[in-house]
Amino acid sequence: MLKSLLNLDKMITPKIIIIFYWLGIIAVLFSGIAAIFAGSHLGGFFSGFIGGLSTIVIGLIGVRVSCELIILLFNIYAKLKEIAENTKTKP
Repeated sequence: MLKSLLNLDKMITPKIIIIFYWLGIIAVLFSGIAAIFAGSHLGGFFSGFIGGLSTIVIGLIGVRVSCELIILLFNIYAKLKEIAENTKTKP
């Protein structure tokens, strides 16, 4: 286990990305709720609600897409590694 981590044979970043994904979701939800309450005090309830709701929707989509793109890079790497292992010439 330690040897594969020290030799960089095993990737830990995809697992860390999942943690960042959930932290991003929590941050977006809190930001959207805060925008709803702050906007309702500054510009009325309707503008605060629309602003907070758009923050939540756009933020959730942004977090999802960015994490998927990073995971996609690691999946491409894994498939390329598998292809390289399958195409090695056997003596």
